Amino acid sequence: MTDATSRTLRNELWRSLPSGVIDTLTATFGMLIAVRVFHMGDAAKSLFLSATSGGMVASLFVVPLLLRAKSTLPRTAAKVQILGGACMAVSAAFPQDSRLYIAGLSLGLFCLAMQIPLLTQIYRINYPAAARGKLYAVTGVTRAAAAMCFGFAGGKLLGWDMGHYVWLLWAFAASGFISGFWTYGLPATPWEAPENSSTNLGSAWRWVREDHDFRMLLISWMIMGIGNLAAACLFVEYLANPRHGINLPAFEVAWITGVIPVLARLLFSYPWGLVYDRFHLFTVRAVLNLFFAAGILCFYLGHGIGWWTFGMALWGMANAGGNVTWALWVTKLAPKHAVAEYMSVHTFLTGMRGLVAPALGFGMVKVMSFDTFAILCGLTILSASGFITVRRRWSDSSSDRLKPGAKPERL
Repeated sequence: MTDATSRTLRNELWRSLPSGVIDTLTATFGMLIAVRVFHMGDAAKSLFLSATSGGMVASLFVVPLLLRAKSTLPRTAAKVQILGGACMAVSAAFPQDSRLYIAGLSLGLFCLAMQIPLLTQIYRINYPAAARGKLYAVTGVTRAAAAMCFGFAGGKLLGWDMGHYVWLLWAFAASGFISGFWTYGLPATPWEAPENSSTNLGSAWRWVREDHDFRMLLISWMIMGIGNLAAACLFVEYLANPRHGINLPAFEVAWITGVIPVLARLLFSYPWGLVYDRFHLFTVRAVLNLFFAAGILCFYLGHGIGWWTFGMALWGMANAGGNVTWALWVTKLAPKHAVAEYMSVHTFLTGMRGLVAPALGFGMVKVMSFDTFAILCGLTILSASGFITVRRRWSDSSSDRLKPGAKPERL
């Protein structure tokens, strides 16, 4: 293992701890506080749920700005993470103001999402191709463990008194600063742009036109993501909001939606990392979609704590593999120094569907039952698997290229 690889892995292991804490904000506590403390309407909750997606949309413009700034990848990413922590600190400093609660947390999540392509570029440069999925999964296990522990502790804290949510807000803000500290210490990877790169905003879109495999997988991911994100946005809403007839206690909501899926992610992140390294990307993606759909259907169609728990466990298991493939799949396609541009397009499209999904989910359950909603989401996800399975048969040229560890990698 080279010095750059070992140093990257070490810092990423430490950074995974605050990242796990922040995961509980987006998965559970942000919505739980919005529903139980501030009694917010659907518009405000949709704004919060869309914040990360907004940052992903903005990430498309990060790479051209970095080219202009002539900065290093880790330092740029670290500064954005610290800015995110500062925005969350505003929410913690004024905890009684619902508008500042939404604004501060949303801007914080926006910033944290905006720098994702930079991290992917760092992984591409500093992690060897044959072990990239495994190394990423190791940090994923630590991140899941941190999220599970904090989810359990935070759920207990809110179970005793919902007024303790202020302590959670400070924990989220501190996590942004700590994450930035460890990112700043990553190997100072300079930006080495490919010869045909451009500093024009949105120039990364040329890869969609030039790369057939990239374009095909983006379409499949868009189909799957709409169904998955719409369903995932309403997990907490379904169990916590009294108007849906369930209204579980805060600790049980945190346990089912925050601890169970993260526990599954903890157990399955490393195995999925090995699968990612050894199997064809299309196959891995299609199988993951099946597990996502099964988890959503079990959660919404099954009634009772047993079914909700089982559904969240399946969804968390799929999410373990989904995190690995989502973060790394462009490294199997992109030239070495174009990974950030590829990832910025992928992240932008993820953000676009994430902006649509919360409003779509809330709108759908106003005109249909949760059962019908779940079936539609499940069918959408399954159709994405059908799309890439059929397209793979028509695209023989992609088979060697997308195999794990295919040699040589595109330089």
